[in-house]
Amino acid sequence: MQVVTGAEMQSIEKEAFAKLGLPSLLVMENAGSRVVEVLKTEYGSMHGKRIHILAGTGNNGGDGLVVARQLLALGARIKVYLVGNQQKLSKDNSTNLKILRKLGVDFSTVEAGQMGKLKFSLGLADLIIDAIFGTGFSGGLDSELESLVSVVNEIRCPLVAIDCPTGVNATSGEVRTTAMQADLTINLGFLKVGCVLYPGQAYAGRNVVVDLGFPLTNEGTRFLLGDHNLSWLPDREPWSHKGSFGHTLVVAGSKTYAGAAFLSAQAVLRGGGGMVTLAVPASISDRFTPDEVILAPLGETERGTIGVPSLQELLELMEDKDVLAIGPGLTRLPEVIQVVQELLRKWEGPCVIDADALLALDADFLKSVSEDRRRRWIVTPHPGEMARLISSDAQAVNASRLEVSQEFAKAWNVVVVLKGAPTIVAGAENTYINSSGNSGMATAGSGDVLTGLIAALLSQGLDPLKASALGVYVHGKAGDVAGLKGQRGLKASDILQTVQEILS
Repeated sequence: MQVVTGAEMQSIEKEAFAKLGLPSLLVMENAGSRVVEVLKTEYGSMHGKRIHILAGTGNNGGDGLVVARQLLALGARIKVYLVGNQQKLSKDNSTNLKILRKLGVDFSTVEAGQMGKLKFSLGLADLIIDAIFGTGFSGGLDSELESLVSVVNEIRCPLVAIDCPTGVNATSGEVRTTAMQADLTINLGFLKVGCVLYPGQAYAGRNVVVDLGFPLTNEGTRFLLGDHNLSWLPDREPWSHKGSFGHTLVVAGSKTYAGAAFLSAQAVLRGGGGMVTLAVPASISDRFTPDEVILAPLGETERGTIGVPSLQELLELMEDKDVLAIGPGLTRLPEVIQVVQELLRKWEGPCVIDADALLALDADFLKSVSEDRRRRWIVTPHPGEMARLISSDAQAVNASRLEVSQEFAKAWNVVVVLKGAPTIVAGAENTYINSSGNSGMATAGSGDVLTGLIAALLSQGLDPLKASALGVYVHGKAGDVAGLKGQRGLKASDILQTVQEILS
């Protein structure tokens, strides 16, 4: 599913109007019709329902007025609240307003000093529709609108937003002060970025997308991940053997963090990888019970980490492997980073670089590796790690998740998996926004499972961008299934155990 910004949607519509010669009033009528269809599906018969519509002065308000007229024809009891300077109505908004006035619809104007009266009136509604700004909003709300939003949010009544809730920036998801708390947001034409990025997503409620009654041309590069992406899973022929699904080398773990190594290696197998060799410092090798993982104890430093004593063994282990996953639990010692850099200089295949291994990726090192090799790399930072990579801070990264991940991916020709809510997967061309996952996954080891899962999909033949995107979605979906028992107290091993269910 394509995802666009407010400005992109306006450009798409403008191009369609010019190419097809569509009157804007017709498009507004189509939009209103689609909204009404959703309302009937979601809330049943409109006959007799008290539906109150908050209409702004722009075309989003015009959409709301069309909805009001069509609901009136279905027998709904309509009341329209005009929001904003009525001297600045858009042309199509003004046309629809005149029609409604001739039909005798009940109107009132929202005024700053009448919020108590407004709250009482809105409290009588069975359904409230937010058609104030839609995609046309950016910045912050003025004090009068803040008061209006507070009043609406205090009312226990279903709220439906058209295109984007008031107060949410449709391009970034930013909410500077407050926003309408919608139960449902009806996106016109395409899903809006502000409705899937936080905090906007938290105000959008459930998103649905409707067409506008004519084809929209958009060579999109931004997509929402969903169940449809499971079709990317490669076929498994009946005559396949373990070698058919690749051999992954996982370089992970230390005296302090043995669990990270275990989770990553197990996730490779649960994700469908054929074989996995887990290379760990020798002193922790006895912590792993014998199972399907091939264990490779390494020479180590005095602090129980990989280091110079491990290098030659690791180089030999890499020779016959198909995929490299490196980083979970390695620690941040300078000697560890030195070894990681040496391995990455020699490795030519697809690679997942996670956790402590990300410290190796300074600008000088990245420049020293050919672009051809880097295009097979997947880096999986959380916001703090991403901040280190770009000399910023986590707050700034989270404020611009899409832009940061896209810029880094393009600058270094790598795939970026920027973990968080939602996780962003960016390649040199396309970007994916994840729709799965929950707060219970904010737990130690969850990222280690993701590393192994992406490696597993690489080993089965998916390219780095698709392996990353699908791995992220499956990881989140597994977390959602595991979280059905309760998100609080969810463990990474719980996620690991449900991966197979998602992939079956």
